[in-house]
Amino acid sequence: MTDFALTAKPSLKVIDLSRLSGPTDAHVVVVPLPKNTFGVVFGQRTAGWLQGFNSYVLDSDHLPVDVSALWVAPSSEQSRAMITKIVPEHLAKDPSVLSVGPFMDDRYIAVLATHQKPGDDKLVPSDPKFQYHSFKIGSETKPTVVFTMVNAEDGGDADYHDTVVGVAVVSSVNFFMMMRYTLPKIPRTTK
Repeated sequence: MTDFALTAKPSLKVIDLSRLSGPTDAHVVVVPLPKNTFGVVFGQRTAGWLQGFNSYVLDSDHLPVDVSALWVAPSSEQSRAMITKIVPEHLAKDPSVLSVGPFMDDRYIAVLATHQKPGDDKLVPSDPKFQYHSFKIGSETKPTVVFTMVNAEDGGDADYHDTVVGVAVVSSVNFFMMMRYTLPKIPRTTK
């Protein structure tokens, strides 16, 4: 990835996540997280069965390194996924949203979608697909926000919306420039 590579696109990959207690042959959606960007992850269950996903921060060689989070949406259809386990533990301030970065080097966010059919005793991998969109703010010539939507199928009906995960990647430099235009101007007071 280049210095500002919000143009890099996500991909489907098979990677080894065993370093962080994941499967050795995980079928994941890998979202680029270039240096000096923030990543935001959140998800929702839209199926009748228990759904979940794991998110991992990977290094530039696609090896898990920093953060892993297990998300589960157990209650009912249309429920938000919540972080039930995170490493390192001090990161989960909001159990329904995970923010990572910025990092000094290029990283990736990997999403492994899972489900548990009625009568089964554990979560198993779902089949993922993804959509990708980039957005420019104001007169910017490069993307400021890149959004990847992961849609996963649990095998019940082939509709690919049983687990839905959003991954937003935001340029830290352009984010602060964007805030300059959207925050209200506060008059300075002098004494």
